[in-house]
Amino acid sequence: MEEQGLFEEIVTRLGGDLKSLLGQVAGGQVQADALEHRLQGLLRGVGRQAAGILLEAADRPLCAGQKIHDRRTRTVMTLFGPADVTRVRTAEGRYPLDEALGLQGRHGWTAGVQEAASLLSCEKGFETVCDLLQRLLGLSISPPAAQQIAESAGSRAAQLLEHGPPPITAPPRTLIMAVDGCQAPQRDGGHEVKVGCVYAHEHRAKTAGGRGKLIPKEYLATLEDAAALGRRLWHTAQRWWADEATRVVGMGDGAPWIWNLFGEHFPGAVEIVDFYHAAEHLWATGEALYGDRHTCGATRSWVRRYLHRLRHGRIDLVLEAIARSQASRGPLPAERQTLVRRNLDYFRINRHRMRYDPFKRWHLPIGTGAVEGSCKFVVQSRFKLPGCRWSHEGLGNMLALKQLRLNGHWNLLWPFTKAA
Repeated sequence: MEEQGLFEEIVTRLGGDLKSLLGQVAGGQVQADALEHRLQGLLRGVGRQAAGILLEAADRPLCAGQKIHDRRTRTVMTLFGPADVTRVRTAEGRYPLDEALGLQGRHGWTAGVQEAASLLSCEKGFETVCDLLQRLLGLSISPPAAQQIAESAGSRAAQLLEHGPPPITAPPRTLIMAVDGCQAPQRDGGHEVKVGCVYAHEHRAKTAGGRGKLIPKEYLATLEDAAALGRRLWHTAQRWWADEATRVVGMGDGAPWIWNLFGEHFPGAVEIVDFYHAAEHLWATGEALYGDRHTCGATRSWVRRYLHRLRHGRIDLVLEAIARSQASRGPLPAERQTLVRRNLDYFRINRHRMRYDPFKRWHLPIGTGAVEGSCKFVVQSRFKLPGCRWSHEGLGNMLALKQLRLNGHWNLLWPFTKAA
């Protein structure tokens, strides 16, 4: 039967099914809350038939001018469910329609199905992804299949991360780059994911509830070493017009690898230690000197007094207080003595990065909330779910997929979504 006749038959059958459903609804045989699902089932059936016809029609121009060997039928998994499609096999053994659709696996998932599975996999575990696909689209896909789809998409995403368009059209006055690290579980144990966040400081905004919000911002996350993150951060900063920014700021928790990274790629940048990490080091010092913060009033009193000095960038007073308290306390157990010495070194090495009063006068942030949130948002919320144990390659691919999504470059991976 010609395509026009097939469509007329589909429409006629759909009209009959809708009339039948209308009669059942009017007769009280179908409850109102089930109506949408019944209608959705009818439309999926029509979609499967129409998809098969349209895909076979799309095959003809793809094969124009090529030597045809034969035609073969396969089941293609579309967004409406499985559809049987007869398409051309060329003399070279190629299937042009399969290539155009980006079919993967023996089930032949279309690009639309792959996108849906990949999108959900950015946020949920693969078993949950399969449940959602079944409930929302009526698609039956196994968790290993969803994982295969998402990790394959992530492999392609990794190649596209460096090629997004500039996120802003004019050089920022102040470009902020915050860097941190967090753990993610792999099959041989936890491994560090190095995370970065880049944004223009003047693009801060507030939500209706008064909370701070950054629009736009760009995330980086990698399992590679600090040198690799540094290269990626440099390329990202160039897309953010770093060379033309009035001021470039590097923020971190005080880890030496972070400052080495900034020193190599952004010499002259203003470096700031996150105040809340510095405060935690002061609390750790107080506990080593006096005792547990929860049970020892002397610890709480001492730390709160010098937190005020720390917030105003008076690191000289903090260092003097630690040395004075250490002397007055007399010999400490070796473990606590080591802890005090380590924190003294932390404050001494980073004192020029804790000039919080001038930083505040320059309207610069003193907290790395953006990158702390990135660790939770990019890594922990998805890749530290209960039971997760990733291969190194799989985790790397999924990190790339999520970055592409969060950074607003999803259409680079699925260009048909923009065209549609």
